[in-house]
Amino acid sequence: MSGSSMALQQAMILTHAMQAAAQAADWDRLTRLEAEREPLLLQPHTVNAESQALVDAILACDRALSVQVREARDAVAAQWRGVQAIAAYGSAL
Repeated sequence: MSGSSMALQQAMILTHAMQAAAQAADWDRLTRLEAEREPLLLQPHTVNAESQALVDAILACDRALSVQVREARDAVAAQWRGVQAIAAYGSAL
């Protein structure tokens, strides 16, 4: 296994850890893992079937992560709107 492939393998491991962090709503951990993964993805990689498969898998995981994060953000926004509405109602009384 080449150094490039090892970097992508490590990036895949970190991507799975990012998914677990998102599932647990551990956004600080997800952010730290993403920062750790970024240099692994930005380095030059050999283009071959193995590296292409890893990149495709990482991108698929990233798309799923994007959905998880968007859904969590929307849920928090809805809660915040509810809190604001209650506060506005309470101050109107």
